[in-house]
Amino acid sequence: MTTTSFKLDDDIEGKLSIIAKNLRRSKSWIINDALRSYIAREETMQQMLSETEETLAELETGLVVSCEDMMQWLETWGKDD
Repeated sequence: MTTTSFKLDDDIEGKLSIIAKNLRRSKSWIINDALRSYIAREETMQQMLSETEETLAELETGLVVSCEDMMQWLETWGKDD
């Protein structure tokens, strides 16, 4: 585990101290937990952005199927013709 130092606004530090005391956890534990949540959320957002960009690139190729065509194709499932 590494040590990183940073500055906290006074109001945040005060709230952090209260929460740490109430939870009987260290401020370090709370900060790590908060950063894990933040990083997971950001990774999800980056993945969604990447997938959106890939989809838009595919759409620009013109190789898409309309909803109507897809529904017509699906309606043929399970039929002999």
